[in-house]
Amino acid sequence: MDPTRFPHAPQPLARSSLAGAVLLAAPPSARAQQPGKVYRVGSLAEEFTTPMGQGPFYDRLRELGWVNGRNLVVERRAYGDQIDRIPELGTELMRSGVDVFIVSGGIAAVRLQQVTHTIPIVASNAADLVQFGLAASLARPGGNVTGIQTLTTDLVGKQFALLKEAIPGFSRLGLLMGEHGSSEPEYASKMDAAIVREAEASGKTLGIRLRIVRVHRAEDLDAAFSVLRGQRAQGILLWRNPFMFALRKDVVALALKHRLPTISEIPTFATDGGLASYGYDSRETSRLMAETTDKILRGARASEIPVLQTTTFRLIINLKTAKALGLTIPASLLGRADQVIE
Repeated sequence: MDPTRFPHAPQPLARSSLAGAVLLAAPPSARAQQPGKVYRVGSLAEEFTTPMGQGPFYDRLRELGWVNGRNLVVERRAYGDQIDRIPELGTELMRSGVDVFIVSGGIAAVRLQQVTHTIPIVASNAADLVQFGLAASLARPGGNVTGIQTLTTDLVGKQFALLKEAIPGFSRLGLLMGEHGSSEPEYASKMDAAIVREAEASGKTLGIRLRIVRVHRAEDLDAAFSVLRGQRAQGILLWRNPFMFALRKDVVALALKHRLPTISEIPTFATDGGLASYGYDSRETSRLMAETTDKILRGARASEIPVLQTTTFRLIINLKTAKALGLTIPASLLGRADQVIE
């Protein structure tokens, strides 16, 4: 990967071939859709930013004939930064008779598999499901997990280069990584290792010295920023996991206090006051998740539904934050932004 190049969207998987695989190789329904039945979806996420029934996920479901409250019931549970609660919340939803789970991220899918290997799980915003053992292949996952990949490790180099372009003389970056929980699965360890490898390679390519700081408790954030200031960091990349997602506003506040530009893959990070976000388009991911959910509700097996890849990514720049930090964002960078917050 060349992190100095910024295609508006990273190279996708062969979406057309995957779509064709769905049409040509869709399995006979193991349990065809039953007229009159109200189907149940169990949704687990760190938090829900849109009201029930609103947003691109529900919009796409309605286009496909599913109306929440009529022939579909979506039950939502938020676990915040307590990812260890997923098995408990999953068990609670299983008692209500859910037909399919939708979860945010591969780590959440791993935790949910602690209580079910039979109920289908659609994972959105997941890393490489094959590499991390959740799927046998992209075309035929083989188990009860399928979903939409974002391959967010591929974004690290692009995020580094964005900061380098935005900040004159940028050469020192801090990478904030958070705790995964008391029973960290192998998936999380592999994911962290992949991020670190990508960060180190990108730093070497771009001439950026990297300082990795791990945050285990919310109370550690102040000390983490003190370490980064002591290392003369010129900017910070916040790497998303449920723990750091919950702390994103605290990170923004401390970054402004210490006058450190920040970037993250989290779409709401820039709107919350970070300098920028560069990551997957959550609207596209939500619609793809609805389409996969629709296939399962109509009888397809998760094991035979190809894993899809997000193809659209968005750059958001918070110009108000840039001004507060005394930064002048180059016009060339502003021109590539999908959204500029003023």
